[in-house]
Amino acid sequence: MTRDGRRGIVSALFAIAGALYAFWFGFGYAGVHPNHAGVFLVPVEDRVDAPLPMRPRHTVLVVVDGLRRDAAETMTSTRRIAAAGQCRVSDQGTYTFSRPEYALLSTGLEVDRNGARSNDCADPMGAESIWQIARQSGLVVAGSGHLDWFDELFAGGFDRFRLAKSHDENVFDVAELADLNLFHPLYIDEAAHLHRPASPEHAAAVARVDREIGALLDRLDLTRDVVVMTADHGHRDEGGHGGVQPDVRYVLACFGGLGVARVENDAATRRPFDGRVTAPALSLLMGLRFPKHMRAGHGEDGLDALWEVTRFDDAAYVADRKAAVERFREINRVALEGHLGGPPGTWSRLEAQEAARVTPKLYLMAIVLFALFGARVVLLGLDARRVVAMLAWIGFVVLATYLVHRRLMGELDFSAINRKEAFLPKSFVTTGLAVLLGAGVHALSSARRGLARYVDDASTLVMLLLAANMGHIFVYGWPLPFPLPSTMIERYFPLVGSFALLTSSLATLSAGLLLARRERDANR
Repeated sequence: MTRDGRRGIVSALFAIAGALYAFWFGFGYAGVHPNHAGVFLVPVEDRVDAPLPMRPRHTVLVVVDGLRRDAAETMTSTRRIAAAGQCRVSDQGTYTFSRPEYALLSTGLEVDRNGARSNDCADPMGAESIWQIARQSGLVVAGSGHLDWFDELFAGGFDRFRLAKSHDENVFDVAELADLNLFHPLYIDEAAHLHRPASPEHAAAVARVDREIGALLDRLDLTRDVVVMTADHGHRDEGGHGGVQPDVRYVLACFGGLGVARVENDAATRRPFDGRVTAPALSLLMGLRFPKHMRAGHGEDGLDALWEVTRFDDAAYVADRKAAVERFREINRVALEGHLGGPPGTWSRLEAQEAARVTPKLYLMAIVLFALFGARVVLLGLDARRVVAMLAWIGFVVLATYLVHRRLMGELDFSAINRKEAFLPKSFVTTGLAVLLGAGVHALSSARRGLARYVDDASTLVMLLLAANMGHIFVYGWPLPFPLPSTMIERYFPLVGSFALLTSSLATLSAGLLLARRERDANR
């Protein structure tokens, strides 16, 4: 067999290995996220020593799944709640999937540490939730929604949970209100996924939830009751969430009723709010202890907003709860200093320290990629001109992948995943188009040895992509560490990287087999 024949067979085998790894890594990547036991949890035992003189008769949390802030601002129901309190712009963090946000809203703990990092894990959370606190305090807790994920995540958190049979069912239409109530409609999120937020279908869904929340408000007396309305996340214009775009990350949170401070503002003057403070705010309004694992740290927890959102006449209760917040902060500081080996004991310092552990691995990974490329150059016996040409072509394919992705799917982050069943073929097409563009450019730029050179260059690209995909596990671990990778491309790379590896492997396999067949036919 000639050198080209051997080259074709070897590259084909290499491509098969790359394709198999791409399937395993790409489809298994969601499994590296969840860690529902929690990470770096600091438990703080709390109790209310100066009880709230008058607890709300009913407390209601409405989580309108997928409701963008701009849509919420148009709703009559949000204006009604604001008239009895205030609305704020709530920051839901950098990991805007549903289960992680349900955990953030319920525990006061960010996704990095609450451990709910995907929608695929239904294990109960290790961090304590407002639902469990209320039940342990002797209150009746009820939920009603189109999903039972809240009930799955917080074991023992609900006395009863009504799961609607279809999206046509009104989750707000319950016979009796409990002490603490969760209402969780899903149809706005579905409309945004299926039809985009600017669609008539989405507008109809917003109008529907406005009517249904309005009917709920008619049942409440906000001189005796409390209502909080928010969303887990928004949607980008194309539909989809998971990333950090403003339309995805920032939602409207409205507080109204007994104990809520009345602040007149409009869409242009909304005060900021940290979504992690939702559960502590509910605790404060209901006269309950704070969630034991909530984020607490001087200047980095958002808890000072509690005293802006609420207003109580009882000075003893306010003093008791402010002292509790300071106790949380102090216990967290001591725990952090013990872990860090000294002051300052801050979460930002711990996050920086843990993130720094990745840097040496990134440098080592870069060295490995460089060494693999160098070894490949030596084995192929390439001169300097061919090395430059190969690097230029690989760079073109990488750039084409990025540009095609941005054009067809948006930014390289999780918001590109509108729906899984659509994401998979779109990703295959996107990376496939980039590979075809690369093949076309290579064919135009190569001489008579074009196919052999393409096999060399394409198999080299497969080798580097395979190493990079494997390197992601080496650098970031399995499951993902605390804190989560800081940039979305770091989190998203295994998805686009695995598809790029798959399509490049298929192209290399085809070219390698064609080269081997051509050489076989020439030697007959």
